Amino acid sequence: MKKKDGFPGQISFVIPERILALVNTNPLIADLHITDIGYYPQARHHFRERPNGSDQLILIYCVEGQGEIRTKEAVQAIGSDQFFIIPAGIPHSYRSDVQNPWSIYWIHFAGSKSDAYARFGGQVVSIERTKTSRVNDRIELFSEIFRNLDRGFSTETLEYVNQCLPHLLASFTHLSQFRLIKESGEKDIVAQSINFMLENLTKKLKLEEIAAETGLSASHFSRLFVNRTGHSPIDYFIQLKIQRACRLIDNSGWSIADVSREMGFDDQFYFSRVFRKVMGMSPNEYRKRGK
Repeated sequence: MKKKDGFPGQISFVIPERILALVNTNPLIADLHITDIGYYPQARHHFRERPNGSDQLILIYCVEGQGEIRTKEAVQAIGSDQFFIIPAGIPHSYRSDVQNPWSIYWIHFAGSKSDAYARFGGQVVSIERTKTSRVNDRIELFSEIFRNLDRGFSTETLEYVNQCLPHLLASFTHLSQFRLIKESGEKDIVAQSINFMLENLTKKLKLEEIAAETGLSASHFSRLFVNRTGHSPIDYFIQLKIQRACRLIDNSGWSIADVSREMGFDDQFYFSRVFRKVMGMSPNEYRKRGK
């Protein structure tokens, strides 16, 4: 079985040709702009083949699972925390792994400046997860673009999301520079621990695990954290989980059960109780209010 799209919980936006025609006349964004963008979670049987290549450059960012990208030069495996840029006009195909299907964010982009990104293409690049890697910030950039495009293709929306695009692309092509903002706070114990929480929102963390990242005892770290934030470390971690869950409910189309599992809750009913405690309403009530 081979599928181009149609995956549960997927997000995708294809800018219509008539809208792209307007984008190409807009001096703010004509030189670099999105033509298609999306997120495919656990995309089992995902497969695309373009014997003549694409008119746009394509960025594929794998956040989970694995797959394969094939060009004339090589067949390369791609897995979690890796990305690949396919230059325009390059024949290619790519597929999700059958046993461990990938979850990918992807962008097709064009414009007179887009060809300059071809120099970053052709090789799978790994994004090492560290205290300063800002993986969550990169995904937030995708989410911000998705939220705006979900409101339609007004001139203001297109100008905004396409001016976000260079920053998003730079988060891949200039990894060291993208991380600099976090490096200054790396010695800040509280900031360091929050970065660690953000990088591990889908996991179950104990106080001792978070404290170990700072090099302090659990009791000493907890006192410092409460003094700075007004919350215990675990309460803060749970709040961050629920904030991410809210974004998934707003934007992913996933079921509440899927959101619960994604955020590391084995028991959906326990997740709902925690959600209500933080948000003052159940996940279903939150979803209905958004609609």
